[in-house]
Amino acid sequence: MVKEENMNNYKFSNSISEENKLLYKDKISKSIEYLKNNLYEYGPGLKNSTLSYVVTKIESQSSNILRIYFEFKEEKNIKSKSGLEYIDIDNNDVIQVRRIINKPKENFPWPIFTLAIISLLIAAIFVSYRVYWMDTDGDNLYLAGRSLWVRSDEPVKQEFITYIGNDVNGNEQYWAISPAKQENNLIFVKLSLINYGSGTVKIVIDEDASTLYDDKSIQYKPINPIERTYSSEKSDNYLVNGFIPLWGPVQLDPQEQVTGMMIFEIPKSSVAEQLKWDAGDLIMFAY
Repeated sequence: MVKEENMNNYKFSNSISEENKLLYKDKISKSIEYLKNNLYEYGPGLKNSTLSYVVTKIESQSSNILRIYFEFKEEKNIKSKSGLEYIDIDNNDVIQVRRIINKPKENFPWPIFTLAIISLLIAAIFVSYRVYWMDTDGDNLYLAGRSLWVRSDEPVKQEFITYIGNDVNGNEQYWAISPAKQENNLIFVKLSLINYGSGTVKIVIDEDASTLYDDKSIQYKPINPIERTYSSEKSDNYLVNGFIPLWGPVQLDPQEQVTGMMIFEIPKSSVAEQLKWDAGDLIMFAY
């Protein structure tokens, strides 16, 4: 429960005692000021938004550090789940650490998930892909496994990913995916999976479906685009046209294909060098 008490545009949950409200009032105000002056860390969907804050927990980390937890969300999007972050502030009211644990999002982006599944099914049902029609000479990004051919585009690195889809009311909406850590970027790889065999292939595309290797041979697993998607303001700088997440269960009948994007989060200084495909086949791409 949140107590309807507003001080400098923030509220307290009922778990915060009156004593702590008064004792830490200045530190909370300093923290709120810092958050509102650093909205860019929320990503393109929130950096220009008006946010409301609720102080949910206050705890001492040491004799010199106080940790204050804040729930936050867009004032105009009251139906979304709140994001959560915390500030570590010292005895001199200097911010030492700010960590965003999660960002506001719809209760669950069922329209996006449904659109992704429908797009995969349509691609699988209506796109007949005859392997013998394709010339693969010299194409080291079009490789065969035991039952699948997989075609990979070059990885694309971006600070954020935005794309256009429909909301719960069928209205066109911008959506976004952001790195969980400020020091990271996102990489998306467009993949096409083709069943050239005589039998049906069933695979599940999840965190174990592939592995990305950077120039230091560090491994990264794909992120779940359904869980990480949130509504966004218009942001054409990061717009990925035709974005379809490659995620979830897929069934490919003979001579059918499906195409979509897999997303990874890696440090800004890293370079993608290899991708290993593990779902149904073992295929290695070198970029």
